[in-house]
Amino acid sequence: MSAPQTLGGPSRCGRVLGPSLDKIIKNAAWRKHSDIVSSCKSTLEKLETLSDTALPDPSSPLLGLSASDADSVLNPIVLALASNYAKLAEPALESVFKLFSLGVVRGEIDSNLPNSPLYKIVESVCKVGGIGEESVELAVLRVLLSAVRCPCVLVRGDCLLQVIRTCYNLYLNGLNGTNQICAKSVLAQIMLIVFARAEEDSMDVSIKTVPVSELLEFTDKNLNEGSSIFYCQNLISEVVTASEGVPDLKFSKPSTVPELQNDESKVSYEEKKDDVGEEEMKEGVESSSGGDTSKIREDGFYVFKNLCKLSMKFSSQGNPDDEILLRGKTVSLELLKVIMDNGGLIWRTNESFLNAIKQYLCLSLLKNSALSVMSIFQLLCSIFMSLLTKYRSGLKAEIGIFFPMLILRVLENVLQPSFVQKTTVLNLLEKIVGDSQIIIDIFVNYDCDVDSPNIFERYLQDCQWPSENCSWTTTWFNHNFVFSPGYYFSA
Repeated sequence: MSAPQTLGGPSRCGRVLGPSLDKIIKNAAWRKHSDIVSSCKSTLEKLETLSDTALPDPSSPLLGLSASDADSVLNPIVLALASNYAKLAEPALESVFKLFSLGVVRGEIDSNLPNSPLYKIVESVCKVGGIGEESVELAVLRVLLSAVRCPCVLVRGDCLLQVIRTCYNLYLNGLNGTNQICAKSVLAQIMLIVFARAEEDSMDVSIKTVPVSELLEFTDKNLNEGSSIFYCQNLISEVVTASEGVPDLKFSKPSTVPELQNDESKVSYEEKKDDVGEEEMKEGVESSSGGDTSKIREDGFYVFKNLCKLSMKFSSQGNPDDEILLRGKTVSLELLKVIMDNGGLIWRTNESFLNAIKQYLCLSLLKNSALSVMSIFQLLCSIFMSLLTKYRSGLKAEIGIFFPMLILRVLENVLQPSFVQKTTVLNLLEKIVGDSQIIIDIFVNYDCDVDSPNIFERYLQDCQWPSENCSWTTTWFNHNFVFSPGYYFSA
């Protein structure tokens, strides 16, 4: 006897969708969701008759099915998500997660293609996250991360920003601490994926798994529960590793889009209209005269710019103590820190990427340096350390401004900084003096340049001559470095 046929038919897509469609039918309220039930039944009947085609249809978003069949079999999933009913949304979300993680879907997901079934799926997933169900929130986060992680599809442009905005809002308005930690972790993992691909200009890259506990270093310590961190780390690892086994279906760039060949290649943007949304993340990207560029790197610029803009949002005079806005600003800076800490050679050497850092990130650091919130100050110092360590060769003028503003003014006791602020600066200085090349570069590029400020002279005065304010820094400074009349430092 032959084995019984799997629910959903013999096709790969049917084996994924069949059980979920059956569960949607069983969970539906028959009168309220009669259209959804009818759609699911007709789709199940259709799937029973479909099998994987020998020659894949390049215009189809589903592996093994024609474009017209793919549209019809995905329709009940869209309807179930649009119902905003948790018992229907959960099996629909589970099926969408399997489609992405198993590499059954493929193509490009962009708001410029609003009639694409994959775009409708992602848009519906983003909307259903706001219905106020804990289990649905976690399922939405898992699906959105799997969509961005899937090597067979490219989520890009405003659609990518919509994914990020949804996770961002779930972090700010999550129903519990675990969901909030997961939302922040998913955001950080999306940043690693987007910018690892931008670095290599390829979809087929190895992806690091974000360490969840490190994301709570500066903020959300009240959410730092061992069980929550363990759960969120498992969720991230599950999604990231799920796509590792997808072999020969990697998304390939259209032949009309040339690859960047070297670090001097110019990167341009598509001109986009300003469309201020709920979190003002859909700021336009100016076009450049450098010609076409890869969509992967273009999206990296787009996300980076909008994160910087989001980190520069300030409270209004009518509501100066806006906690939600402050948390949003903080998580934006945390994501920028993740990007800068993991930036590779292209970020350090490509002129266009460095200009983006100067134009947007440095402006954000400058504006936020006036805030007295300690978590913000700690993040600024941490981002500055990344700039000083990895990007200083292209940011001489910027470092010449931020070194006195973030470090020297605290050592000199300007504006009476708090004990925590002083401790933060001392920890930063301890890292700086641990790298002798940084010390030499600071002296050569600033004190030895008649057109630059004497950063090292002020730094030495603050740390070498004991005073009531800074004598507590003298011991560790002398332990690490010995000053000689020839302005030469040795360990």
